[in-house]
Amino acid sequence: MQSKRFYAPILWCTLIALPAHAATIKEAFALASQIDAPVQTAQQRKALSALRHAQSITPEPLSLTLSGSNSLDDNLSPSQGSREYEAELGIPLWQWGQKDRLLAQVNQLTKLEQSQWMLSRWALAGALREAVWSARLAKLAQDSAQQKLLALEKIHHDLQRQLQAGEVAPLDVNLAHQAWLEAQLQLALSAQQLNDSLQQFQALAGDIPLPDQPETRPLALETMVHPQRQVLQAQTELALAQLAQAQYDTRDTPELALSLTRERGAPDEDYKNRGKISMRIPFGAEGRTQARVTSANSELISAQTQVQRTERQISTQQQMAHHALTLANQQLQMAQQRLQLATQAWQWQQRSYRAGQTSLTAFLTAQSDFLERGFAVQRAELELGRADSRYLQTLGVLP
Repeated sequence: MQSKRFYAPILWCTLIALPAHAATIKEAFALASQIDAPVQTAQQRKALSALRHAQSITPEPLSLTLSGSNSLDDNLSPSQGSREYEAELGIPLWQWGQKDRLLAQVNQLTKLEQSQWMLSRWALAGALREAVWSARLAKLAQDSAQQKLLALEKIHHDLQRQLQAGEVAPLDVNLAHQAWLEAQLQLALSAQQLNDSLQQFQALAGDIPLPDQPETRPLALETMVHPQRQVLQAQTELALAQLAQAQYDTRDTPELALSLTRERGAPDEDYKNRGKISMRIPFGAEGRTQARVTSANSELISAQTQVQRTERQISTQQQMAHHALTLANQQLQMAQQRLQLATQAWQWQQRSYRAGQTSLTAFLTAQSDFLERGFAVQRAELELGRADSRYLQTLGVLP
């Protein structure tokens, strides 16, 4: 077979570059987190309000009671007889240690809300990481399908010209045309997958370029605290604070009352002033106290049990992610070795095809394998980046 019948495709396995100024995963995460800023602000205001209440002079607002009385005649109408006016100021009082227990509970509740905020950010980071790597892998799949289509399209046109010159059989053109149609279908499918992946990414991060760089690891991974651990620890500490409050605050708040009374016994008498100090001390109910203690103790046991269960889950996920990262490293090395062998085999196939010793079917298969090996290296690099992001996610590291 003459050399003019041979078309040697250029190596198409270079990934088409993403936008030159694509954001990093860290920048995409920062933009995606902006929508939750009002929620964080509202939580901070709520925590500040609760803290002010716990630090106030009295556990409840002061109360003022005004009353007046007048003697009535036989028709129950006011007369000019005795009259009395009274003003009473009620001052709620903190019980012994109640203020400290309430302040501890407020601090633990604030800590819990902050840890829950971090947990929601961690969940967003996980979803964003998966969306980024899924979109990049879909982009690579589309590039691979597009380059294969271009190579097959040029071979198909070249064979058609050779068929008109009587240099190839119609079967070769038929086989090349089938391969070209199959490549068109694969390109359409990969384009749809890429579009779906990009929409999922933009639903999280907005209309920004797809990040094109792997994540940068923090310097000290061992100092990172997993957000799930933070939440469970905060829940446990809050349950302890609530249990202490239920055990010691067994009655309602006592109240000191200061009252001033002006009264007269008859219309011709002068008004007399009378002051009074009183103390209201509520009694506790054993059934009510026991119910609160039982409920708080149940919350504490539930939180401690959840800590143990979640700790096992986190440890298992970290081990699995570490093994997957090690495997991704090995797969990248093997993909690079296979590419070297495929390149050598492709050179042999070209010489064999030019010499007429290899059929078109075998030649197309060798070409497809060569192109696939090239993209396999890039795919392995992306899989390694995704495995690293998943490992960081299991450690609780935010982008």
